[in-house]
Amino acid sequence: MHYAIGDTHGCLQSLIRLLQREGFVGDRLEWTGGQAQLWFLGDYTDRGPNGIGVIELLMRLEHAAQAAGGAVHALLGNHDTMLLAAHRFTDIEIPSFKRQGQSVTFYEIWQRVGGKEHDFERLNDAHVRWLQNRPALALVEGTLLMHADSLFYLEWGDGLEQINHNLRDILRSDHVESWDGLAEQFASRFSFLNGGTGLTEEFLRQLGANRLVHGHTPIYSLIGYAPQMVLYPLEYNDGLCFNVDHCLWNGGPGFVFGLSEGQ
Repeated sequence: MHYAIGDTHGCLQSLIRLLQREGFVGDRLEWTGGQAQLWFLGDYTDRGPNGIGVIELLMRLEHAAQAAGGAVHALLGNHDTMLLAAHRFTDIEIPSFKRQGQSVTFYEIWQRVGGKEHDFERLNDAHVRWLQNRPALALVEGTLLMHADSLFYLEWGDGLEQINHNLRDILRSDHVESWDGLAEQFASRFSFLNGGTGLTEEFLRQLGANRLVHGHTPIYSLIGYAPQMVLYPLEYNDGLCFNVDHCLWNGGPGFVFGLSEGQ
């Protein structure tokens, strides 16, 4: 059975409570999910108090789940990219801002979107390598898993493997303009909500999927409920799209979405 979890944003204790509540980890944070396949959809740091703690938990659970015949997978989110950019290009001015007459460094923009200094200080080579190796997209039994509700992925390739390969290359490069462009693209949202079923169907057709699951855009901001009341995914476009951003960082209790649900 495959399950998806939306943005965690440094909320380690909230994530632990969610995983324990749903039976994936025990009291000592050991893997108890058996053969379950658990997919995290990006944005592991920023806003919340312990992003590095989230990364280290997922790194540990990857090994523990594999040993038990299950799996923990983690996709790339835009905040993960911004943290890597702040680490690699700390005091370098962002080219797109510079062209507009503004002097803003990669570190400064990362702080503006919720970056925490203690995460920056604790980030080590193992964390960086782990983040660099996150795929942007995954296809699971016909369901496309992704972080952002955006079409930008198609700017980086015609198919899933090519997109993942090209984005991994960027995360290993020193080409500042490419990092800048990727950050701007990755911040975009609402493509499927605004584009409707026709655009969504074309996007899915190009990537060989029949529906998609994403995070990135908090559900509460779309439905007008408090985050504490968000207990389920937001289904839209006639069941083609499922939003799973439960907004842990703003008090949401979180939920786990079984990918066989809604089918």
